[in-house]
Amino acid sequence: MSGVNITLANGQLGSTLQTADGVCGMIITGVPEGDYAVGTPKLITSMDDLLGLGITKDGNPFAFKQIKEFYDEAGKGAQLYFLLTANTATYDSMLPFVPTLLDYAQGKICFGGLMCDDNAVYDGEQTTNDAINDDYSGALIGLQSICSEYATGQKPLRFILGGTSYNGTVADLADLTQLAHNRVAILIGDTVASASAALGMLLGRLASVPVMRKVSRVRTGALTAAEAYLGADALETLPNDPALIAAKGYITLTTYPNVGGYFFSGDDTASATTDDYHFLSRGRVIDKVQKLTYATFVQEVDDEVFVVEGKLDVGYCKTISQKVENQINNTMTINREISSVTCKINPNQNILSTNVLNVELSIVPVGYATTIDIKLGFDNPAL
Repeated sequence: MSGVNITLANGQLGSTLQTADGVCGMIITGVPEGDYAVGTPKLITSMDDLLGLGITKDGNPFAFKQIKEFYDEAGKGAQLYFLLTANTATYDSMLPFVPTLLDYAQGKICFGGLMCDDNAVYDGEQTTNDAINDDYSGALIGLQSICSEYATGQKPLRFILGGTSYNGTVADLADLTQLAHNRVAILIGDTVASASAALGMLLGRLASVPVMRKVSRVRTGALTAAEAYLGADALETLPNDPALIAAKGYITLTTYPNVGGYFFSGDDTASATTDDYHFLSRGRVIDKVQKLTYATFVQEVDDEVFVVEGKLDVGYCKTISQKVENQINNTMTINREISSVTCKINPNQNILSTNVLNVELSIVPVGYATTIDIKLGFDNPAL
């Protein structure tokens, strides 16, 4: 029968993939309370959810403080996967719970934090090594290994380790820039005089900013902390220490003359400053690119590839390259998370013999005005 048939084309608008970049994981020590049993992973989006589990300030003061400071920075609605281990758990015994939480979140966690309550664990008898918790080195290695393993499984993430029991002696701190743990950072400093660190506040700030943004960006605004301490001492009594601590590759708290409030010193990881992913912001950017690239290319797995004289068809190479560039540009470049992206596929590949498609993806990141040098002086227009 005569008529007009119209078929709707799909996939022509270049729709972008959306990634949840602020999903956080937190593993800290605590005790069973209400409906919560230690060792159980949970997802919450507000302090009301935490209270709904029966976890209170009186029953779990250490965990409650960290989670509250997370939401003070991140705001209600931020996704936080958390797990409390026994309050006697050391860093070594907490590490096996990291995969438990990550697997529960099914790859959604983009960054996480690990910290124990040294006062509860060691009952005031904690010994330090390199000025912080004796177990920090093993925790660094363990977290780097876990993060690398999950990144290989297309679930990349970064971790923050609480630099607990800081003894106040900067000279005793190890130089983290001599290490190679670019997926892990160590935080020193708290909102109260304590043996802990403001882990929740740092994670909350990470959750509230886009992937390319440093947590130390002054324009973002001061932290929600009313006070800041390095170990037992108020930050104001140690004006030179923040810069010295930061120079050794740690994240700490700092202030600026004539600017109110407290800020993070930077976003360094335990790696060389020449490492491409030394900064958490650079790491978060490349993690997002990895997720977008994987989501694009996984659709091409075992698809047929047309060849010309045994080599890749040039048109095919251009089509696939444009597809991934568009995906990243429309998701990241347009939002100023990166400066540009280039995807190259060399057509001179013998895919008939290898069944392997080699792709080169290059990202130009944004830069940072970390140090601003100003030449200041008078001018006499009459001269």
